[in-house]
Amino acid sequence: AIALPAICLNVVGGTLADRLEPKYMVAAAQSTSATVVVGLAFLVMTGRIEVWHLLVAAITIGALQAFDQPSRASLFPRLVEREHIVNAVAMSELVWNAVRILGPTLAGVLIDQVSIQASMLFSAGTFYIMGTVMAFLRLRPRSPATGNVLKQLREGLRYIKKHELFSLIMLLTFCNSMFGMTYIHLMPSFAKEVLEVGADKIGMLLGASGGGAILGTVTIANLRGHHPKGLMILGAAIVYGTALLLFAAATSQGWYWPSMGILFIVGMANSTYLVGGMSTIQHLVPDRLRGRVMGAFAITWSLGPFGMIQGGFIAQYYGAPVAVAVGGGIIVIVAIFILLRSSNMRTMRAEMPEDFQAAYAE
Repeated sequence: AIALPAICLNVVGGTLADRLEPKYMVAAAQSTSATVVVGLAFLVMTGRIEVWHLLVAAITIGALQAFDQPSRASLFPRLVEREHIVNAVAMSELVWNAVRILGPTLAGVLIDQVSIQASMLFSAGTFYIMGTVMAFLRLRPRSPATGNVLKQLREGLRYIKKHELFSLIMLLTFCNSMFGMTYIHLMPSFAKEVLEVGADKIGMLLGASGGGAILGTVTIANLRGHHPKGLMILGAAIVYGTALLLFAAATSQGWYWPSMGILFIVGMANSTYLVGGMSTIQHLVPDRLRGRVMGAFAITWSLGPFGMIQGGFIAQYYGAPVAVAVGGGIIVIVAIFILLRSSNMRTMRAEMPEDFQAAYAE
């Protein structure tokens, strides 16, 4: 329910981000999402919550994300100099990874000590704060896109198709969303059926993955030069897929502690190649097309729920380790194929806008 509207509207949201002021689009999306959560909290408090309420809320929030994500991504070059975009993207992902670890913990404490409504209202409050901050954010001025909306949408899609590098990075991100995140979705199955451990031990496994992700993000943020190299992105993708294969093998043998160490590598390699790819796109895309390109890029992130479906289907018949191994194997194969076939991806020089070639000469 969240994924479908996001997938359908991401490019539309990106097109509007090029035409309108994106900070106001983010502020509106955040504030509206907060209002939806407040409404759900009210229904819970009054005992009137029903399944269809959750469905409508999920569809609404998914649609809002389609306008929020590309708008937010288009703000980077108006906040920092182009040579610092990689660092800015990495720091943004660092915060996201920290929230991924701390957020569920804080929510659990609020639910346990107060109520689920309190947790929902606290979450809504943070959305309202975010919306307010975005509305008053000071940005460098820019010239918004003008003309026919459909023509601009097609222009963005043609640009992605023309420049191979963008398509390949999006392919890698698609593989991660559809196949690479299966190990997270299947953690309850690993806990109950494979490793036979409790929630605390599974929390430690996820914490190891999150810790590795933070380290990988910090590594990208401290890179010298303006960008991660193509070989670094592809190498990290291969390490990521290989580590998933090792995790599947270790868990199938019931090896808990080795599995934890492997997941640390999984998180580190995953964040290295994802943040590297995202920051590369941010660094290369022309400002006039940024919203549209990032809107298309955001579609790959929105496919996560479909990855849950395919992973769950395989796990149902062959077990969770096999589902994770299939995903890891696909990532390795795709990354090696790109490595062998695309000199553009290896060198990060060909097929690029001419005004960015100099940045990649180092």
